Amino acid sequence: PPAPPQHAPLPVLFQDEWYVAVHKPSGLLVHRDERHPDAPAVLQIVRDQLGKFLYPVHRLDRATSGILIYGFSSKDAAALQAAMTDGGAHKGYQALVRWPGSFPELGDRWVCDRPLHDEKDVPREAKSEFALVESFRRCALIECRIYTGRYHQIRRHLNHCGRHILGDTTHGKGRLNELYRQRYGLDRLFLHASRLTVQHPRTDVLLDVQDPLPIELAGVIDKLRTEAAADSSAAT
Repeated sequence: PPAPPQHAPLPVLFQDEWYVAVHKPSGLLVHRDERHPDAPAVLQIVRDQLGKFLYPVHRLDRATSGILIYGFSSKDAAALQAAMTDGGAHKGYQALVRWPGSFPELGDRWVCDRPLHDEKDVPREAKSEFALVESFRRCALIECRIYTGRYHQIRRHLNHCGRHILGDTTHGKGRLNELYRQRYGLDRLFLHASRLTVQHPRTDVLLDVQDPLPIELAGVIDKLRTEAAADSSAAT
C-alpha cells in the first residue's frame, strides 16, 4: 500500500536530553489507534522529526490544540507524569465560551468539582478552575486549570455550568457554532493548552512551557475586539 502522506514538522516549544514539548494543531491525533491506523499523529511525526523514540506523558483531545510533551525514555515519561499530579503543577488552557447574562452566581472566577463518569459509567473525581480573561458580546475568553485529567473534562464541566466552549460539536450548541463559524471564522473547537508548569524530575527546576493562541484562534479574538470597539463607539 502507498505510504501515508508526510506531515509538516511540528514546532518544538522545549527540548532537553530527557523531554520534548511540541505544539499540537487542532485536528491532529496524539497517536494512531485501531480506528485511524494510517492517520497522521503527533507521536509518529515528532519521532520521525527528531529521530528518537518517544513516550507519552499526557494527552490532548484531537480537536484541542496546544502543548504536548513526551519523554525520551519510559522511565522519564513516568517520572514527569507523577510530577504532573503534584499540587504545584499547572495545566492551563484558554477557551472561548458562551457567556450568557444568567448564572451570575458563578462570577468571574469559579470552580467546578462535579464528578465525571468514565466509559464504564463509574463516577470519577474531577476538578476544574475557571477565570474570566476578556468578555465580548455573548461570549468570553477564559483561562482554565485542571487538577484531574478526565475525558473531555473542561468541555463537560463548562457545559454543566452553562458556559460551553464555542466550536464544540460534541457538548456545545450547533446553532451557536454555526453563528460563530459564519461571523467570526471559527471552524474548530476554541480550546488551547497554553501553559504547562511542572517540576523537572531530572534537574529539579521549574519547567515552564508556554504556547500562544494559534493564528486561527487569535484571528477570532481580533474580530471580537473590533466588534466590541465598534459597539462602544456607537454607544457614545
